[in-house]
Amino acid sequence: EYQNGSYFSHLIGYQRKTGEKTGLESFYDETLQEKEGEFKIERDAQGNLISKEAISLPAPGKSLVLWLDSDLQKKVQEALEKTLENTGSKKAAAVILDPKTGGVLSLVSLPSFDNNLFSQGMSSEQWNEINNNVNSPLLNRVVSAAYPTGSTIKPLIASAALEEEIISPNKKIFCEGKITIENPWFPDQPWHFNDWSDHGWTDVRKAIAESCNVFFYTVGGGYKNIEGLGAEKIEKYLKLFGWDKKTNIDLPNEEEGFIPNKEWKENYFKDSIDKMWMPGDTYNLSIGQGYLSITPLQVAAAFVSIANNGILYQPEVVQKIVDSSTSSLGINSPDSPKVVKEIEPEIIRQNFIDPENLQVVREGMRQTVTNGSATGWLDSLPVEAAAKTGTAQTSKKDHYHNWVTVFAPYDDPEIVLTLVIENVEGEMVAALPTARNILNWYFSSNN
Repeated sequence: EYQNGSYFSHLIGYQRKTGEKTGLESFYDETLQEKEGEFKIERDAQGNLISKEAISLPAPGKSLVLWLDSDLQKKVQEALEKTLENTGSKKAAAVILDPKTGGVLSLVSLPSFDNNLFSQGMSSEQWNEINNNVNSPLLNRVVSAAYPTGSTIKPLIASAALEEEIISPNKKIFCEGKITIENPWFPDQPWHFNDWSDHGWTDVRKAIAESCNVFFYTVGGGYKNIEGLGAEKIEKYLKLFGWDKKTNIDLPNEEEGFIPNKEWKENYFKDSIDKMWMPGDTYNLSIGQGYLSITPLQVAAAFVSIANNGILYQPEVVQKIVDSSTSSLGINSPDSPKVVKEIEPEIIRQNFIDPENLQVVREGMRQTVTNGSATGWLDSLPVEAAAKTGTAQTSKKDHYHNWVTVFAPYDDPEIVLTLVIENVEGEMVAALPTARNILNWYFSSNN
């Protein structure tokens, strides 16, 4: 029996009587599984019992202690559910990581499901309701769904541009609302890449805070007298931030991120024009659009390395494995279980971006809250926060994936929150009020 099943179902998963397992039940199956006892029985020719000897006694499986904050988990789910109700959206995902360890403090995917239905049995009607649901409640969107990130990518592009000295921290680029590129096939039909506003003279901090597309088109794809990173260097740095591989979190069915490149496009498309890597492909990649697709977990893990000054951690759900049948004193006591294995935080990579460059990026994310796209939403929290918002185009007209990533407190981060609301209609703000709701509660409750 799973307590509060729908709050933890995508994390804990379930074990069915038929043997099927998901979530932690699957990943840690050998650890959790009980050990059957073994007896040696001797009988005479008539089947009468002569002797019975215990070879090994039955033993319960080990137990898992998670990094999870269960109250925070419930708050995140309730905040997301409220947002879906208010916006009419149907799907969302959120994950909160500890930037000092990579521990998963919360992981929510909506819609959810009650894992007790699987462990205790369900009717055919209940199964059909879950299985035929177009919103796929069994899909863990945090680890198994990949999305275009929109402007969420910009702090990573800024890190790369500073590292490659494409720009200096105080270099200003003029934004008049678009850039215009020559079309070699049709010179009278130049390509226009638009911004959502005219930002004027813009340095990297302001570009992050106001989410200036022209700035990132320029440092990503190059424009006028600025060479730009180019697609290969963008790919190189996104890989350094872990966007091309699974994070290897201790949950099953993790999806890999996807970074498009020239070789992929050449092999994927059939038409000769479609096969070509165009300038627009690099510009789109620079602002998180196009063919790029990344999981919310990979986004959060990358921002952990920005928040903590350069350490990319492997996200971990389980903190330690304990034997709850015996304590460290050798006395049966569930209150003092013996620690069988302490799972140490695992560093994937560190020192891959100069700390001074990361500080510039953090300052830009702080300005997002004080004087940018998150002002009016996150500037009244109990603690100072830093953030990056994102709006990614979808295949559905006038509908967007609404992103936000926040770390707080700014000077000594305790949490990194990433959340995405799928298919939000028009210019409706969905992610920011959700984040404010969660963070207001968390820092009010913990101070």
